[in-house]
Parts: sequence; structure tokens; C-alpha cells
Amino acid sequence: MNSMKKLSLFLTLVCFATSYGQETHKATLICNLAALNSETPAYEACYFSEQQPGTDTREFTIYVKVGDIIEWDGMSTDGEGAIDIKKIKYESGTNVFNKPEIDGVTTVVGTVRQDTEGKPEYKYKISFKVNDTGRMYSIDPKVAVRP
Repeated sequence: MNSMKKLSLFLTLVCFATSYGQETHKATLICNLAALNSETPAYEACYFSEQQPGTDTREFTIYVKVGDIIEWDGMSTDGEGAIDIKKIKYESGTNVFNKPEIDGVTTVVGTVRQDTEGKPEYKYKISFKVNDTGRMYSIDPKVAVRP
């Protein structure tokens, strides 16, 4: 496919998504590698770029609408290591995705399929590795769907 056709297809998809109010939410997990390596719990060594200062990562909530896309990615505070998001797994509340687990290699992407308005928030476990090696870390924030 030539580049002009690719651009046309891309713009068509963007216009289609925009016309239905679909929004992409980026949840960037930022981790202090020195703290992780010194056995500091992941929820204390990491935070989300979208997080209000002083909020515990376990209480961090992404507010979305049905049809929205959530993209989880990661980075280190020093820029020296890669935070590879491996899995989003249902823990409790109303499951907003079509399946209990969404896998990835360095990033995980999910589309919100169910409304949680008036229901318990979706609590999930985000699992990640540093430089795609060694120990698997996890944090369990929330997703809340709004009308």
C-alpha cells in the first residue's frame, strides 16, 4: 500500500473514531529503578504521569467512557531503563473489557466495552518488567466509566 493510501486510511479511521466521541487515554507508569531494585514496593516506587501528587498508585483512577481506548505504557525516572507493560488483569469490580486479561509486549491497549456507572469501579492489576527481564512487578489501580 503506498503512503498516500495509508495516510488516507489513517485519516478516515481518525475521523470515524472522532465522530463517535471515542477518546484515547494514555496511562504512563513512571518507575524509579533504584527504588525497585532496593525492594521498595512497586506502588511506592512508581506513579502515573496523569496522577495527582500524593495519590497512592493503588488509588489512581482513569475516568473513561464506553468505547474509549486505554493505552498503558511505561518509562523510568532516569531514562536508563525500559518499563515494559506485560498484562492488564481483572481483579474486582465491573470488568470493563471483553476478557479478564489483556496481554502486551511493552504496551497494553484495551477498549472499554462496559459501563460501570452506578457499579463498583474496575480494579485491575498492571504487570510490568524492567528491560523485559527478571522480576515481574505489579500495581493495582482502577478504571471508572462515566456517561
